[in-house]
Amino acid sequence: MSNLLSNPILIIVVVGIISILTFLYFFTRKSDQQTEKLDKFDELYKKISEEIKYAVAPKSLNLSSSVSELVDLATEVWRIEQRLSKVADTLPETQRKGLENSVLKFKRYISNYDIEIIDYTNQKFNDGLNLDVLSVEKDPAITTPTVKETVEPTIMVKGQVVKKAKIILLSN
Repeated sequence: MSNLLSNPILIIVVVGIISILTFLYFFTRKSDQQTEKLDKFDELYKKISEEIKYAVAPKSLNLSSSVSELVDLATEVWRIEQRLSKVADTLPETQRKGLENSVLKFKRYISNYDIEIIDYTNQKFNDGLNLDVLSVEKDPAITTPTVKETVEPTIMVKGQVVKKAKIILLSN
């Protein structure tokens, strides 16, 4: 052992190897800390970019042609239901019930595609609602603005408005 320690070349080689190993240890350790910081930065970047995507995402959906046709069908089913309610008293009961059942079947079919029809007639008007006001009729007896008539309903697909309602507003 003393023979090995007395050899200066061997001591230089051993010291060199120890120095290289020490350097590599500290270099990789620093690299791990940088990697950890980069991982935290990447995580923060992903979180912020997702929040920005959500904030600027369109609030309505782009629809395929088949879904767009279902939205049009939903509007027509609503119109048929409105017309049926106006003439229901003049129809024989069997015809009225048959038509009402057909409308209900159409509505069930539409709801299978997560399509919802919303009619605002006789509901309190709220500025937060996503509605197109076609006209405003004045009535001093009214205390709060109310939807007098829904001309076209709101159509929602999977919870997103794809067609805004058109209404006539009754206000004081």
